[in-house]
Amino acid sequence: MNKKTSVGEVLNYHVIPPVFLVFFTAATQILAQVGNPEKSFQLEYLVGNCFAWKCIGSLFAWAMIWLLVPSKKFNGPTTAFGLTPVYKANGELYYFASLGTLILIAGLKPKICVAIYENMGAILGGLNVVALSLCLFLLVRAKLKAKEDDPYLKENKYPILHEFYRGMELHPRLLGVDVKQLTNCRMGMIMWQLLIVIYLIAGWELHGFDAGHLVNVLLQTIYIYKFFRWETGYFNTLDITLDRAGYYLCWGCLVWIPAFYTFHSYFFVYHRPGVSIVGAVTLFILGLTSIWFNYDVDRQKELFRTAQKGKTVKIWGENAQAIEVSYKTADGQPRNSKLLISGWWGVARKINYTFELLAAFLWSVEAGFQYGVWPFLYFIFLTVLLIHRVFRDEEKCKTKYGRGWDTYCSKVPYRLLPYLL
Repeated sequence: MNKKTSVGEVLNYHVIPPVFLVFFTAATQILAQVGNPEKSFQLEYLVGNCFAWKCIGSLFAWAMIWLLVPSKKFNGPTTAFGLTPVYKANGELYYFASLGTLILIAGLKPKICVAIYENMGAILGGLNVVALSLCLFLLVRAKLKAKEDDPYLKENKYPILHEFYRGMELHPRLLGVDVKQLTNCRMGMIMWQLLIVIYLIAGWELHGFDAGHLVNVLLQTIYIYKFFRWETGYFNTLDITLDRAGYYLCWGCLVWIPAFYTFHSYFFVYHRPGVSIVGAVTLFILGLTSIWFNYDVDRQKELFRTAQKGKTVKIWGENAQAIEVSYKTADGQPRNSKLLISGWWGVARKINYTFELLAAFLWSVEAGFQYGVWPFLYFIFLTVLLIHRVFRDEEKCKTKYGRGWDTYCSKVPYRLLPYLL
């Protein structure tokens, strides 16, 4: 083992997990205080107060109901060790039912949104307790009842904090539901949607209407709706097929999404954007265009992927072109696949990330730069996250497709922006 590899392993397995555990867990309370300086920190926030636990319990029960009621099922990709995860395919209905219920409750109890806003420190503290307890439970269960058909669990050679951070099981189930669908989709993503609407109403109640805050929430709402409409497609992404259920994924969805992804909307309750109507409309149009392009990129790929064998797919008015690649399954069986090089997928390999970053910038910039970096924290974080994903995905594809991937990269040489990146 060379020195470079040794240093990399030390960082990956021994340094990053404990540093991230301490930093990100503590950061959630810091964000709550920065966003709402009128509320001072209290020790009870670390474990949540009575109001916080009522909110968390209600959301958990609501999410579980929608995962347990009879509905259409969706089979995810079969793993290398033969497991086919099963999900509930009622995401779009769940989204509208959740948003409609919130609006109804806010109409009946006008002050509820202000109460949630003012108790976010305690709510995040309670979510921290839930998420950390869940991650610990999943780790202990995997240690005690490791499935012999999962090679990762059989190896059992990593430091305990790394296993807690990364997770052990790929598709764990709990109380009859898929853990990732519960934490990622039915709690994390819906909290993103519900909280930004709550912050919009709270800001209106406390300080009056602000066009910039409205645009900030509208753009995110359209983006989040796109996720729930496409939820079954999400089950084919790296979050589900590669990442295991641990702190990185489960805590990230249960705590980091409601604390950090919503932070600019939370921040704008007290720190009003103050943008003009003309400026707000301009930002909305530009943001809507970016979200549409992001959707169109994914739509083209899904259209090509789901087309019946032998059927010609038209993209931008022309027959879709693709590169034939070959690979081997985990048991050594040869397989063939196609990599799309038409439409957006011929412009750049990850141009969907480019439009996602542009949309995130446009729903963060409503206040201009008068408040410094705070409203742009999500955009900065997303930039780092997506660039990391670009290289992680390309490493996986290079390993899987070999020379076929090199040929594809020669046809589509840019990752994010033509002629630049």
